[in-house]
Amino acid sequence: EMVPDSLLNRWDSITYVHFEPKISGRFRWEHADELIFSPSAPLLPATTYSPQPGKELLANNEYDKVTVDKPIEFFTPDLKLENSNTTWVLAEGKAVPQVDLYFNYAISPAVLKDKLEVKMEGEKKNYSIQTLNNDKKVTIRIVDIKPEDKDYTTTVLLAKGLIPDGGKNPTKESLEERFTIPSPYNLVITNVDSRHDGLSATVKVYTSQQVTEEGLKKFITIKPTVKFDVQAEEDGFIVSGDGFDAGKTYEILLAKGLRGKLGGSLKEDYSGDIAFGELEPSISFVNSKAVYLSAQGNKNIEVRITNTEKVK
Repeated sequence: EMVPDSLLNRWDSITYVHFEPKISGRFRWEHADELIFSPSAPLLPATTYSPQPGKELLANNEYDKVTVDKPIEFFTPDLKLENSNTTWVLAEGKAVPQVDLYFNYAISPAVLKDKLEVKMEGEKKNYSIQTLNNDKKVTIRIVDIKPEDKDYTTTVLLAKGLIPDGGKNPTKESLEERFTIPSPYNLVITNVDSRHDGLSATVKVYTSQQVTEEGLKKFITIKPTVKFDVQAEEDGFIVSGDGFDAGKTYEILLAKGLRGKLGGSLKEDYSGDIAFGELEPSISFVNSKAVYLSAQGNKNIEVRITNTEKVK
């Protein structure tokens, strides 16, 4: 036991433990022999930390030193390539395969380029990186490809030694992503991702080529019926609406004949489930202007709390 009961359950900024690299935050004695630390900012990505007990640990007891049997370390996860998505896009009047790479941390496109290799049908291909700034999503376009009516087996290889933006630890092994790029003469649904914020829903439908926005809505059916809007994007389209119930499961139906900008079309009807999962509680201000006015002392603030069944 290190402290008296009078110091329990109180947050303070006394540096009982020093971290390398430094972590700002506060401490609280949960019990006389248990110290809690709460960082005031997210930890660095892909970084190993070493905590060392400080002399402040001895201020409220009879001990004159703290010993550590062996070095203590903890680390944040290494950089990972979590997912990818492919789309045929029009670039300077030509059909070009575009690949979106999704990482768990933001990464510099310049750092990535030194480690990135792309192969199609086993042959190394040239590419250009479209992403300009550090981001978790990095977009590349594979150049000098003559479009044919066939699927392309593709491999993206990232050599070891990659470090994310702000991180310290390089990847110890190479990262590899294998996928198939569908024929540019077909339109294929590659993924459906749904989200609900407690008020409205967005359903992102990923397609293998850019879709034609004109008449797009007539190819889409939602069951049970709900009002929705649709907006085309470079890698698919988004269905959105306020009428979706976060607790229900819906079915999205896409009729064959849905066309892409490259001339490809959906060969068969497509159906998929839309489920939003369990929502976390959230709090928001109904009127942001009222927040400012309340600071002047002449306006009440109206607050909206959603998903209250999970609030303790």
